Parts: sequence; C-alpha cells; structure tokens
Amino acid sequence: MRKNIVYVILLMMAFVSCKQKAEEPSFLNIETFTVKTDNLTQGSSLQNISEAFVYINDQNVGVYHLPATIPLAIAGSYNIKVFPAVVENAIASNPRYSYTFLKAFDTTAVLTANKSITIKPTTTYQSTVKFVMIEDFENILPLFGKTTYNNIDTLLRDSLPADNIEAGHCALFDIKDGYTMEYATRNEYSLPTSSSSETFVEINYRSDLPLAIGLFINEPTTIIKTGVVTLNSKETWSKAYINLTTVVSVHPLGTKFRLFIGAQNTTGASKKVFVDNIKLIHFE
Repeated sequence: MRKNIVYVILLMMAFVSCKQKAEEPSFLNIETFTVKTDNLTQGSSLQNISEAFVYINDQNVGVYHLPATIPLAIAGSYNIKVFPAVVENAIASNPRYSYTFLKAFDTTAVLTANKSITIKPTTTYQSTVKFVMIEDFENILPLFGKTTYNNIDTLLRDSLPADNIEAGHCALFDIKDGYTMEYATRNEYSLPTSSSSETFVEINYRSDLPLAIGLFINEPTTIIKTGVVTLNSKETWSKAYINLTTVVSVHPLGTKFRLFIGAQNTTGASKKVFVDNIKLIHFE
C-alpha cells in the first residue's frame, strides 16, 4: 500500500503542470460499487467488485481494494474514472482483473488540498454483454441436470431464508460420504472461440467441499471434459468470476459447450453445497 501511495503522488506530480499543485495532499475516498441490473434479462445484482482501477484525467493511478482512500498531490477539477475489477477465478494471488462486462464509473470532481471528497461509484452491465444462460433456481425445472458421473439423489431447490443469499431459492446438494455430485447444463451453448472475445461464468456459492467448475466440449468426433477451476470451500456465501476465455479458445473445433459443477465427498461425513445466480456471459 505504501508503494502505491508513493507511486500515485509521483505520477500525479508529473501531469499537473496545467493544474494547481497542492502543498498538502488532497484525498479521494472511493466507496464500494453499487451494481444495478434488470433482474429479468441480466439476473441478480449481487456482485463482489472488490477492487478498482482508478484513472484521473485518463492517467492510471493504480488499482485499489475498495473502499479506498487515495492521497493525491494535486488540487483542482479533474475527471475521475473508476473501473470495476475482480479476483479472477477466485485465486487471491492472481493480478486483479478489469471486469469489462461492467461499465466504468465516470465523474468530475474538485480536489482540495488537505480535504477529502467521497465518490460512490455505480455501474451496470455493458449493452454488448450477451447472457447465454442465467440460472437463479426460481423455476421448478432447473437448467442443470445429472451427469453420468453423479451418484447423489437430486438437486434440491432450497427456500429457507437462513440458507439463501437473497430472497427466493438456491440450489442445495446434500452429498453423503463417498458420493460424487456432478451436474451440467441440460442445454448446449455456442460460445466464441476467439481469444479476443471474453467468456466468463459468475456464480454465488457456499460449500463444505471444494467445488469444481468446467466444460463439456462437443467437437465433431468427440466430447471433451475439461476442468477450469476448483473453488475452495467457503463457510459463507461468496462470489466467483471464472474466466473461460482460454479454455474455449484452445478448442476452435468446439461447436457446443455445456457448463458443469461438481464436488466429491471423502470426508467421512455428509456435506452440503449451495449455489445460486449462475451466469454464462460473453460479448456479442
């Protein structure tokens, strides 16, 4: 964090020749993002935009964990852009990923030496985002069904408020010791196989077991099963942003794709997995 502060101050001093230099720093407070969605066409607004890339007068001043307070060696009127960023594949050591499916927050603010201003960024999905699949488990027939690897009884639609992340239903998988849960989308989907077109899965989950996410890939003469990431167990609800772009692009012969989720229980006791708000998205 100290390196970030020094970098910001030096960088800002480099491009303020036409602005007022401040003898004392000004402070920019950035709160967490508020995300707005059309629930019918874009699904739940629950997100975990934990980070942000910040630009001032189109100069990158760093990436920050939100909420953040940024000291700046400038004063005056400036354009401020805050770009949503996420933890890619739920791996904390990964560089923060600029989540371009959501719009940047763009505003103008007056910075004053030795004073703080606060901005409250809001965002929505870009108009060019295609929602290939949205599963919120509100329909009686889920979009996910058993695969041949699965040997648990069934997917339960759980409406207990204590189990859910928001009002309504989530999926509950009750997995006995020695059993494997694996469910995949009943439908097959076309996805862009160009590496220049991003494809992501968003998922809310709470799990006693590591949770695998992957794809069944239909090629002309075979079906390939490939894992993408295994999410760590979580005692509380969490949100993951899973990048499918590379996996899809290395299969240019893939004509259709099915998303799967799975968990294996070898703990000696029954375990539960909860999931909700699964979205498969890419740019049009």
